[in-house]
Amino acid sequence: MAIDPKTSGLKPLSISAAEDIFSGARRWELWGRLGWLEVKRRYRRTTLGPFWSSFTLLLLVIVMGSVGSGLLGRDSSEYLPFLVAGLVVWSMVSAIISESGSVFTNGAPLIRQMNFEYSVLAYGLVWRNFIAFLHNMVVYVAIMLIYMPHALTTWRLVLAVPGLALLMVNGVWIALVVGTLTARFRDVQQIVQSVLQVAMFVTPLFWSPDSLEGSRRIIFVGFNPLYHLLEIVRDPLLGRPSNLNSYVAVAIITVAGWALAFVVYGKFRKRIAYWL
Repeated sequence: MAIDPKTSGLKPLSISAAEDIFSGARRWELWGRLGWLEVKRRYRRTTLGPFWSSFTLLLLVIVMGSVGSGLLGRDSSEYLPFLVAGLVVWSMVSAIISESGSVFTNGAPLIRQMNFEYSVLAYGLVWRNFIAFLHNMVVYVAIMLIYMPHALTTWRLVLAVPGLALLMVNGVWIALVVGTLTARFRDVQQIVQSVLQVAMFVTPLFWSPDSLEGSRRIIFVGFNPLYHLLEIVRDPLLGRPSNLNSYVAVAIITVAGWALAFVVYGKFRKRIAYWL
């Protein structure tokens, strides 16, 4: 169904990229609705709905927790909380990155019908993955109640909120940059998917960052942006003190990422409709 730009209150395509991004952020009722409808569409006619992803996460935690605790020689009561806290965050981060390539191509019908802030699609992507994160938190709470109940009552758990906020802020610029580049070069999405698959194993997700020393720790931990994005939420979920170095790293990533987004999105935004 076509939407009349005059009645919808959406600004025309002639606005700048900066106006697009800031105006799109204020359209919370629009991207919130789009994100929620996408979640409903994906799980239409299913019994568990979005909790299917939670069920998959639970199976992964149980299987990998059993194997990983044996391989790494760690007690299950320590390893499973570490694993579930990491996986629940990783699921959100990896989904945002992997879906960023199709954020504009999947939104092509809307883009062809009306002039609106394309950034709304990026905000909607991040929002729907945050909804999935909230569903997956059921698995986190269940595992923590069994193995580490004290972590659910510590004040440090509140620090996960600003960490999540930073993740979502970074998710938007990732969606804008990757989505824009993929609209022009479709191979970008395949490259991102391949890199993400490898990154899952070289990022301290299944193993502790303390397992590495020397140059390997510097490369795969210190200079790994995914590790720092993961750590600012995982540590509070485990009741640990926040890692200041990770917050500094994420702050740098946020500034550099948004600077890149304004350059890439600002230069190519008006061409996106012609690339779809």
